[in-house]
Amino acid sequence: MNRLPVPIDTVVSNYELVDNHIDQVYIEWFEIHKKRLTRQTLSGTNILMQLEQGMEWHHGDALFSNGTLQAIVIIKPTLTIRFNPLDLVQLADFGYFIGNRHLPLFSVEEAESLRMPYDGRLYEQVLAKYGPAVQLEEAVLLSQNLLRQQINHRKTKEHQG
Repeated sequence: MNRLPVPIDTVVSNYELVDNHIDQVYIEWFEIHKKRLTRQTLSGTNILMQLEQGMEWHHGDALFSNGTLQAIVIIKPTLTIRFNPLDLVQLADFGYFIGNRHLPLFSVEEAESLRMPYDGRLYEQVLAKYGPAVQLEEAVLLSQNLLRQQINHRKTKEHQG
């Protein structure tokens, strides 16, 4: 018997987890802007997630239906290409080299490195060109680490300040 998905009516960002046994729902990094998602939580509950205009899903969002916490959003780790530049010249060369690929670039919080989603042909090319500065790793790609958003945020602050 197919049951209708539980509609999510409230999303709370940065929800303070009190209980580690809260159900989870996984989404891919590239789905954070999808307006309507129907997903199954780890416990098997079908939920209907809908975004308001101009919003995005965040890792750790708490999903409520009629005041009851249904699940926490978890962005799945994905295979990425990590670039660890030796200096600013190599970083600039890398930016020029991949510029026409239109892949999103993410900063690495704990290092002066960049990540991008895995692309097989690009990986072979950057590995051949930059050698040990390139590696593959599993990572969670979060929107707050997206370089384009960080640059736009800085520009906005400069115009306001």
